[in-house]
Formats: sequence, C-alpha cells, structure tokens
Amino acid sequence: MTYMDKKLSKYIDQLNKEKTPKEHKYSNHSEQFEGLMEVVKEVRSLREPVFPDEEFPKRLVASLQKENVSRNGSRSKMRRIKIWLGATAVAAAATVFLLSWNVFPLNQEKNIVYAMEQAIEQIKAYHGVLEVVQRNELGETIIQARREVWSDREGNYFVREIEGFAEGLITVNNKERKWQIRPEDKTVYLYSAFPDSYRFTFELGEEIEDIKNALEVKEVGNEIISGRETTLLEVTPEGGETYHLWIDKETDLPLQRQSAMQNALQYKVSYMEIEFFDEIPASMLAYEVPKGYKEVNIDSEQAVSNLEEAKDMVGFSPVLTKAPEGYQLSGIFVKMEKQAIKLHYRSMDRNIILLQSKAEDKLIPASDAMLASIGGNTAEIRRSEGAYSIRWQEEGLEYNVLGDLPLEVLYKYVESITDKKVEFPEVSSEEDFQPQIRVDVDLIVEENDQKSVDAGHSPWRLDPAFVTQVFASLLLSPEGIEGDYPIAYEDIEIIKNNGIQAIVEIKNDKSIAKYVYLEKLIRKDESGIWTVVGYDPSNLQ
Repeated sequence: MTYMDKKLSKYIDQLNKEKTPKEHKYSNHSEQFEGLMEVVKEVRSLREPVFPDEEFPKRLVASLQKENVSRNGSRSKMRRIKIWLGATAVAAAATVFLLSWNVFPLNQEKNIVYAMEQAIEQIKAYHGVLEVVQRNELGETIIQARREVWSDREGNYFVREIEGFAEGLITVNNKERKWQIRPEDKTVYLYSAFPDSYRFTFELGEEIEDIKNALEVKEVGNEIISGRETTLLEVTPEGGETYHLWIDKETDLPLQRQSAMQNALQYKVSYMEIEFFDEIPASMLAYEVPKGYKEVNIDSEQAVSNLEEAKDMVGFSPVLTKAPEGYQLSGIFVKMEKQAIKLHYRSMDRNIILLQSKAEDKLIPASDAMLASIGGNTAEIRRSEGAYSIRWQEEGLEYNVLGDLPLEVLYKYVESITDKKVEFPEVSSEEDFQPQIRVDVDLIVEENDQKSVDAGHSPWRLDPAFVTQVFASLLLSPEGIEGDYPIAYEDIEIIKNNGIQAIVEIKNDKSIAKYVYLEKLIRKDESGIWTVVGYDPSNLQ
C-alpha cells in the first residue's frame, strides 16, 4: 500500500465514523488528493447504485483512474469527469475505486474487523482473567502478571491483580470516582474519575478501536487458543510495530495479543477465561474503605450542589455554563488547591469537563502543545491523561475544556459556548515556512528514531522545544555537549505549532540560530517525532 493509498484509506475511515478528517483543516494537499477527496465526499451522499451490467463499474473506474494519473490532469478535469459520469456513475466508479484500497468490502458481514465492531456493540459487560507473559529473545518466558477484570461499555471497570509484583492491588472507576486499594501500605488512594489515563491491558473495546484505525490488517492463519478456534491477524498500526491478534471465531472478539519483539522483549496477553454479563456487580463498584486502611485523597476537590455555592468558595462567578449538545451536567465541584470551578458533563461513556479559575499568570503553553487562538487569545491544545484539552485565558479568567472524544468535536463545543472560532495559524504557506538555511534530513535515520521513540526511548523527540534546544546547542558545540546545554530550555519559545509544522524562536544572544523550523516527517499525529528542517541565523552571523 502506497503513502497515497494509506492517506486516502484513513480519510475514508474518518468519514465513515462521522468524524471530521484533519485534512479538512489544512489546504496543502496535492491536486490529485484534493480531487480524490471530492469524489469520496460526493459518493458518501449517494445511495447504492444500480449498474447497467456487470462490466459497467470496471469500465468507469478504468476511465477515472486513467484521467486521474494523467500528468496533465487537474482538479478542474476531475470535476468535469464527475459531471460527465452523473450521480449513479460516480457512485459506481468510486465504489470499485475504494475497493482497490480494501477500505470496505461489498459484503461487510465477511469482514472480520466489521464483525468485531458489531460483536462488541452487543456486549454490555464482561468478566475475565488476563495473563501477561514476557518472553526474551532467547525464548525464555515468565508470567509477569495475572489479573481479574470487570468492564462494561459505559467505561466502568474493576481490576484485581491476582499474581505478579502488584499482587493484591485493586483499581476501580465507577464514573463518579476512581480509587486504588493498596494492601502493601493499607491505603486507599482516591483520584478523579475523569480524566483517567489508566486503561488495563487488553481492554476489548480499546483493542477493537485500535484495529479499526490500523493501517493494515491481514489474516495469516488459524490457531486454537484456550481451547477455542481463532483467526490469527497481523496488524500494522499507524504508530508502532506490527503485532498479532487472535480472534475467537465464535464470538468475533479478541482472545490474545502478542507484541513485536522490542528491546529483546516481547509480551503476550491472553484471556484465560472470559464470560459476558448484563452489568458489573454493584458490590464491585461500591466505594468502601477496608477496615484498618487509611484514605488519601490525591485529587482534592469538593462536590457542591449548585453554582452559587461554588461561587462563594472561589470568589468569582463562572462565565461559561452551557452544556454540550447531547450531554447532561453530572456534577459541580470546586478544586480546592487551584480554586477552580469544575463542571462535569456526561453522555453515555463520553465526558467533557469545563474548568474555570482566575488567571494568576500569563498563559504559557506546554512546549508539546498545538497553538491556536480563541477570540484573539492564545489557546493551548494537547493530549494528556487519555483526553484532549483546550486551554486559554480571557478577561481575567482561565478556561480549560477536557474531553475523551475527537478533537474536532471538542472544537465545536468550545465554539458553541464561546461564540468564537478556534483558529489555527497558517504555518504551511511558502511565506511562513521558508527557513533561510535548509538542514539535510536522512529519512531512514528519522524512521529508525521514530521506532526508537515508539519503543519508549528518547521521548524528548516528541517535544519541539527540546529538539530545538539540542539542535541549537550542537550548532555552538558541534563536537558534542558536555555538562549543561549552552542554550537553556527556558530560552526556547514556540511561536507557531499546528501539530505538523512548528516555528521556534531562540531568545539567547549566543545562539547561532534565531528561528528554527521543525516538521513531523514520519508520522503526523501525537506520536510523531519532530525533525529540524531549517533555521534562520541570528543577526550575529
């Protein structure tokens, strides 16, 4: 599958999920890809076509592809082709066209990924025993953990460690609160229920979501696992190494997953037992401090019954109180340490939190954040603890919206409560992203560095400020750096960052570079590494 194939396949997947593809936010696409997007969008609005004869679709798609690959082809030519084809013909051609990318087969019942998606929709709750086995490159294996898990489709879970270094540890989230019972120090630790960065290994819903978003899925065999017939899949995710997944032929649900060998270690996670229920037993989700245990509240927040009480506690009135469409207010809290009002909205298994506090200092965005503006004010957009967040300041208050939902949906919510657009700076134009000095990049080296970061090494490559600091310091000390970096991290300021390209200013008189240009060349999502592609020299040069 070529890069263009993968890009179009992912674009169609996003449309099929009723999500706004990120390609709609940027306009720096080739004319060929723009034309293909036009075809796909038009096809989605049409009903299933009726073909004049069996060979008709093939004749049409051959004509479409011939025009599309022509060196003199253009977006206007693509538009003329569509007009000539007409509605039924475009649908016919595009249906066959999309089949060439294996995006979805005509008979979806035979598609194993589709079957998995349908199977999990029927599951209300399940209970299982998971085993995690570690294997080294010599073939030696040890049982790293064995755990009992309860999980339901609304996001509640109960996890008890049966065997392993954390034996006896219990972690629970009932959507109202989250807690851990730790026998080693006889303590119950209380956490906020959302956002919750913890997800137990091999949670069925998450596994199926991952496989739906994978770049490639191939059936490579059949095996018996825990006495059950399974289909073995080879899965290539958008980020990370290819892994294997065993799917129960009877239930169409995952039973076992095996990672790639990384750092001489490989992990296999298996459901030794699994059964399905209508709900998790209430006793599992009921909060209770065992006798002789102490309680420690990690997230100090107090529930209140109305906004007036919250106002009296923090000394200001919340400005934004509109509920997201389809969501209901499930709680009002005051975060004592931050003197912030927290509104928690919920819809089934989705959450949105709106935090409001007094702006004590100027907003300094995190170095790994995308930068946008809301009403002319800088907005920080980033992913943390399993949720996206949008943070900005306005008229003396700081706002932070967090949600475990697609970023495009979160944008729409922010725009609905503020009546202001979430706007991104134009970084990709020739005028804005043209460094005076280009830096040679070895893509093979970058691909290997990306794999290294995927394996948990060099996480600083995900931070454009840190990458800039290293680059600028090496310009001053090309023979290597000993001790502290000659360019301090505090001297780095992100000027623009749209998640794919970034421009960074170095505020240090000794620096050879004044502005550094970075880009995600290997992977253009949160897991992609940053690469310096050029810089503007300082006035000293």
